[in-house]
Amino acid sequence: MLNATQLINQIPENDKKDLEFISSKIKESGHESYLIGGSVRDLILGKKPHEYDLTTSSHPEHVKKLFKRVIETGIQHGTVTVMLADNAYEITTFRKDIDYTDGRRPDKIEFGASLSEDMKRRDFTMNAIALNILSGKMIDENNGIADIQNKLIRTIGNPLERFGEDGLRPIRAIRFQSTLNFQIESETYKAIFLTRHITEKISRERFHDELNKILNSQNAFIGLYELYKNQIFELFTNEIFTKNLNLELLKNIDKLEVSPLGLRLAFLLNLLLEDNDKLSKAEVILKDFRYSKSNSKDALFYLELFNDNYNIENMSVIEIRKFLSKIVSYTGKREIELILKGFLSYIRIFSDKIQFQNFENTISDILNSNSPLTLKELAVNGNKIIEKFPEIDKRKLGFILQGILKQILEDPELNEEEKIFRLIETNKFTL
Repeated sequence: MLNATQLINQIPENDKKDLEFISSKIKESGHESYLIGGSVRDLILGKKPHEYDLTTSSHPEHVKKLFKRVIETGIQHGTVTVMLADNAYEITTFRKDIDYTDGRRPDKIEFGASLSEDMKRRDFTMNAIALNILSGKMIDENNGIADIQNKLIRTIGNPLERFGEDGLRPIRAIRFQSTLNFQIESETYKAIFLTRHITEKISRERFHDELNKILNSQNAFIGLYELYKNQIFELFTNEIFTKNLNLELLKNIDKLEVSPLGLRLAFLLNLLLEDNDKLSKAEVILKDFRYSKSNSKDALFYLELFNDNYNIENMSVIEIRKFLSKIVSYTGKREIELILKGFLSYIRIFSDKIQFQNFENTISDILNSNSPLTLKELAVNGNKIIEKFPEIDKRKLGFILQGILKQILEDPELNEEEKIFRLIETNKFTL
């Protein structure tokens, strides 16, 4: 493993300058500060940290006076955020957490604790390693470095006590298992199911955030399986997942595109839910899990596509046009790429390589040919039809236009004004 100096040198130069500036200001004021948490863990793993949290002996009110731009992000818990240019650095005062009765937050905070006491209140050993940016001193009193090297997720102290304090911690353990590809230490793992009554107390928004991190990870299967196995999903929705989850199918979720988020959500719900009334149940669950209208809409659209059971081996060019028409009608032609790419990653899983390539090539040919796929691309609109055929009931225009589009998807060369008018004159569905 790299030594402390080498770890510090891994920090990108701009971030390192900011951290040295913050640490120097705190030191000049007579206090000490350490980089701690996920950033130190990531540096040990050779990863670039996404954010940097510091812990300090200085009181939050004192920290506020040291810097020009400070946000009171959680000052009642000893946390402020220092802004340097566009970069945010969260700084928390050494503290002891006293009693947890709601399974979410400590009843009382005591400042003036030592670094050692502060580290003992943290969740996992791998997140309780302190690194002094200025001196290069690294403090690891809970064998966090060894656990990182062994790829092990272990609570600090008794896991039942740690998880009993904050119901989010068991879900974080599962999330770290998924995002880091670590294993959960046996006693820590047992405590996940045993403290479900505490996990149930956390907000659905907090669960939503952790679930998203799992869905976006490269090992989403691991985390989702553990949430299912430990009956965590049921804590945040009234839906009971009695269906036996097909693990072999669930493993395929890691082959799907990560974006848009609704893709993997739909894949998960498709496997969790019974076939009857699947879409309406999914809609309720997405609402329970606090997903936005946009993410929910995408998930329900993908779920509908999954259940259309497209068999690309037997799809004709006409059927592929109709398939694309459905997607374009949902996204608009300019935004089709993201939604289509996501669905193709799903189709690829269950398709022969050559068949998939042919399917993808046909899609590319259709899109490049600018064949009409939506009502907006028809050579006529409702006004032109009424102008040509004033006797037509306006209430039937939508039906007429859909009928015209259906025929043009079968034969794009019909998309000319006069040809469409002849269609209207000769087809029963229009008059």
